[in-house]
Amino acid sequence: MTQPLSSADLMQDGSERERARLGALLESLPSAAALFRHDGYAITVNTRGRAMFVVDPLAPIVAQHANVMLQPFGPAAQEAIRFASNGRPTETMLVPFGRDGRMADMRVLVFDHDLLLVSAVDVTAREQERVHATRAERELRALFDLTPSSVRVVDVTGRLQQVNDNASREHEDRQPVTVRELWEMDAPHDVVHHRPLSFLDTPAMRALAGQTVRRQLLEVRRQGGRRVVESYAAPMHGEDGRIVGVLLLDRDVTDRERLEKILHDQEGEQRALRAQVSQDERELERLVEERSRALLASQEEQVRERRLSAVGQLAAGVMHDVNNALNPIMAAAYLLRHHAESPEAVRDYADRIRKAAEIGAATASRVGRFIRQEPVHPGGDVEVDLSLLAEEVLDLTEPMRLQRSSESREVRIVRMFTEGAITRGLPGEIREALLNLVQNAIDAMPDGGTLTVRTSVEGSDACMAVRDTGVGMTADVRERAFEPFFTTKGAKGSGLGLAEVYGIARRHRGTATISSVPGRGTEVMVRFPLQKAAAPEVAAPEEILPTRPNRILVVEDHDDGREFLRRILQGDGHTVVAVASCADARQALASYSSQPIDLMLTDVGLPDGNGWELVKFVKSHYPTIRVGVITGWEPSVGPEEADGAEFVLRKPLRAPELKAHIAGTHAPASPTE
Repeated sequence: MTQPLSSADLMQDGSERERARLGALLESLPSAAALFRHDGYAITVNTRGRAMFVVDPLAPIVAQHANVMLQPFGPAAQEAIRFASNGRPTETMLVPFGRDGRMADMRVLVFDHDLLLVSAVDVTAREQERVHATRAERELRALFDLTPSSVRVVDVTGRLQQVNDNASREHEDRQPVTVRELWEMDAPHDVVHHRPLSFLDTPAMRALAGQTVRRQLLEVRRQGGRRVVESYAAPMHGEDGRIVGVLLLDRDVTDRERLEKILHDQEGEQRALRAQVSQDERELERLVEERSRALLASQEEQVRERRLSAVGQLAAGVMHDVNNALNPIMAAAYLLRHHAESPEAVRDYADRIRKAAEIGAATASRVGRFIRQEPVHPGGDVEVDLSLLAEEVLDLTEPMRLQRSSESREVRIVRMFTEGAITRGLPGEIREALLNLVQNAIDAMPDGGTLTVRTSVEGSDACMAVRDTGVGMTADVRERAFEPFFTTKGAKGSGLGLAEVYGIARRHRGTATISSVPGRGTEVMVRFPLQKAAAPEVAAPEEILPTRPNRILVVEDHDDGREFLRRILQGDGHTVVAVASCADARQALASYSSQPIDLMLTDVGLPDGNGWELVKFVKSHYPTIRVGVITGWEPSVGPEEADGAEFVLRKPLRAPELKAHIAGTHAPASPTE
């Protein structure tokens, strides 16, 4: 093994001076440097080398070997020295340095034929920056490739430095190199301003001029067709603030724009459709209004015709009943003339005349209530006995039944009435409903049959039913029977009868149902809420007490009626002033102070005014005068009008009832009595 040179050896051959010269030369180097002999012993090392290499400060440099001094650089340093010793100098090597992850650039060169120069530079910071730059470049590239948009990086000269995969696929035939080539290949068109886009107005050129471009809509020629892109461009600045490049981003919004256009077109179509619908709706409303008015007019006309027809039928029945009532009156009047000398016969004939007159009055009352179609009670509904009302209707329709009957096709009537079938309602409406049902039942039996009218109480319902043994209804007809204007009678029917029945039932909180079998007949059942009948008051027979003489004003326009009433009152000792008009009555009342009036009896229908107005006049000017009303109309006044009258009596007048009211022994009658 070769021994290191001693100090004496170096002094003898001038090596000390040479080593100093070489040391000064190494100090001028910017890196850590050391000279070694081929045997590995050091000749000299500069200051940077002492800090970077392993140097023993207590031992001479010439006594320190490269294996120790270059130990921080690991086996790579020994291998480099070996190569250089064999005449093969190494390139600069990047080697680990120390144990803390530092890095160094190392190079070994043959120096002056006999020596080896080892230089090293700490490049840890550079390598860290390079690693960070490499990582950032990989991340940026990944972002470029992941973004669905086209990304291009342009330098200040307008050259495309970097593009992602999406941008590369947009021009597969030939890739543009500069932004001008990109502009020429795209042939962009400004979508918003509807004009071709000049080169200086492209997002890249605007960004190179310092502008930031956001969401500029362009139509470009890419991917073999015209596409719509949303362009973004932003300048990139260096550390000194100057623009060093531009970042371009194009987002393909062709499908979005197409959908927005479709949506916009659809909205336009919808607006036009809504306008058309609105216009059609107004036209339809106008037509409906016109048709409704025409329908209501037609309905009113048909209702009027139906009622006139019903009134005509009733008139025949009324004529029959009135003639029956007049017949005994005429006969009794004749017999009175021939038996005037017999008091017994006169009283008998007088009683017969009274009874016949009461029958005629009852007939007129029934017809009046039906024709006027007004509730009996002016303030609302009243108790209605369905059995009594059914009997009235059968009496009214008796002429119709007789007209339809013959020996071979008789219409037989069966009454099945239940006591207590009472409801609350408008008697006129319920009477009309039952009249419609009876008429329909008779019409359904052209060859005769049995008509059954039944009243009953079922749970909480008061029921009335009309059943015939006629032609019956099919299921389809039964389903539509309650529809207005639906009829199976052709021109003879209005289609309103059963519809009115149904409406009347509903207005009375009831129901109407039909059960029918073709060829066997039909039954219509109407149910009303049951009304418990009030317990009848048992009144003791009234005794007509003697009446003190009164001064009575009689207002009656019918001459015979006025004369007979005067004689009846005078027969009881009263003083009677009889007049025929409202004006005469006021004149008689004007002398009240000298000839006081105790009681006024007035008709309603007077030639120069209304009897109720006269009642108001008397009660306001002469409140002490008692007032009674005698009328041939159905009493149908309101509570305010009736409040002024002490009693209301209906013609034909019953003398005992009148006398009882005058004597004050009869409770004042209501306007509905």
